Amino acid sequence: MGFLDRVKKEGLPLTIKELIERSARLYADLPALTAREKSGDRTINYKALLEEVKGLASTLRAFGLKKGERVAILGPNSPEWAKAYLATIYAGGINVPIDSLLSENEKGQLIARADVKIAFVASRFLDVILDLPKGFPSPTKIICLDWNERPTHNNVIPIKEAISKNKSQKFSFPDVNPDDIAAIIFTSGTTGVPKGVLLSNWNITSDCIACSWAVDIGRERFLSVLPMHHTFECTAGFLLPLLCGSHITYARSLKSKYILEDLKACKATVMLGVPLLFQKMQEGIERAMEKAPFSKKLILKGLWNAVLAAEKTGNKTFGKILFKSVRRKAGLDHIRYFVSGGAPLPYYVPVFFRRLGVDMLQGYGLTETSPVLTINPLEAPRNESVGKPLPGVRVKVIDPDKDGVGELAFKGPMIMKGYLNDEKATKEVLDENGWLRTGDLGFIDGDGYVYVCGRAKNLIVTAAGKNVYPEEIETILNKSEFILESMVYGKRSESTGGEDVWAIIVPDFEALGQKQPKATLDDDLLKKIIEKEIKKVNRNLASYKRIKHFDIVNEELPKTSTKKIKRHLFNLDLLRKKAKE
Repeated sequence: MGFLDRVKKEGLPLTIKELIERSARLYADLPALTAREKSGDRTINYKALLEEVKGLASTLRAFGLKKGERVAILGPNSPEWAKAYLATIYAGGINVPIDSLLSENEKGQLIARADVKIAFVASRFLDVILDLPKGFPSPTKIICLDWNERPTHNNVIPIKEAISKNKSQKFSFPDVNPDDIAAIIFTSGTTGVPKGVLLSNWNITSDCIACSWAVDIGRERFLSVLPMHHTFECTAGFLLPLLCGSHITYARSLKSKYILEDLKACKATVMLGVPLLFQKMQEGIERAMEKAPFSKKLILKGLWNAVLAAEKTGNKTFGKILFKSVRRKAGLDHIRYFVSGGAPLPYYVPVFFRRLGVDMLQGYGLTETSPVLTINPLEAPRNESVGKPLPGVRVKVIDPDKDGVGELAFKGPMIMKGYLNDEKATKEVLDENGWLRTGDLGFIDGDGYVYVCGRAKNLIVTAAGKNVYPEEIETILNKSEFILESMVYGKRSESTGGEDVWAIIVPDFEALGQKQPKATLDDDLLKKIIEKEIKKVNRNLASYKRIKHFDIVNEELPKTSTKKIKRHLFNLDLLRKKAKE
């Protein structure tokens, strides 16, 4: 039986609208979403969630939203962010989640490119929308996402009012079809222009369903930590839990202190995170163990050695028994498993947590794949692998070398429809048979486990899982009057395991000579001038895109006949090393 046939046979949803309606019917009185606030937890159940979503969708229709028009969402994780996303689908619109870490200029540009008609905006970002230049494409209506705040701006409606305003009105909602676009997710652009990934309802719901089949997910308690504009969190930390009748609590902060408090308070059984978050948690637990009194430290060391000895006999679950009190103290006693995504996970992190008695899932995917493609099975994980393909997913290696390493390509119902208004870029990665070229180098072992060795593309992945495209930053750097050309690349950080943004700068000595007599342009002064230019560039970039280090070279960078920088001359050794890992 094929994937779609099985979905239909089990009565599972083909659209996000069907997903929330099904969940409201099956889990009506169960808690769906919780916000942790100073006045106490604010929880809404599945039945009430659907009612509020319909009320909000009615207001969107009253505002004139037509099927296929775009709605931006800009704000932190909250039940209101979730309601805005679902209501947009219900009203026939398309969600455009915006990364709050982008600069004001970048936010405005994306809103304009997507031709956004209505925007849901947290109060802290209202000025970004309200101060757009006159004549600049901007939303006609703005809804404030903050639940307990009434904005002072006359043309901004609070979300409470938007939910209740048209509840009594009988608005007809358009049909939502599986192939209708549900979201446009902007990625950093390879040529200075971000690409808008078009994800359909079926792309997203199929990924949720495939994940639910690959992993034992019941009515879990999720703690939502990653930003919801991130496709990983939106699919696996928001829509997937709703499909399964789980309860989502939104963390108050990304600070480890608050995360641990929230884990205890909501008795979370599942939490998604990026590798850096789990590395910090591991370091915190290890520090606490190290600071324990001498007698307790000896006990902990003895327990750890017992777990290692049990592993050698094939028992990999001994830590669940021995470290029960440690997990309780760390706020992890209810956790069934952590889920890591967004960046490569160092192999030692899942090993540490499993020895502590906490299982960890690692997956792999792209924004273009909704995003999950593979999951490392809990019952037989391979720490160096990203796991096996999800149900309905096929994988192949294009042009493998003698070691079987080549470009990974995937096919499945979660593969995007294409890039917004960019047919050329779409054809470069998506062929006529539905195979998506990932640009990642990897191989598949004899048991079907997928391994990612490195990136064939120039993509830089930070420790927090943020994607940075070098060309985007180079375009801005090269606008400086004192910079002739530049090459931006990622350099592995030993402390975080992710990549920092580095740059090679070729100064424009002719321009510098006009500003500064050549005789006085020594190395120290040259470095100060370039450093000042890089600081200017960094001020206009999101924090995770900022250049951390730079080197100056006096000769032009080697190029191809088409004037493209020969990047492989700089990173070939690194690429070879990764491919052998």
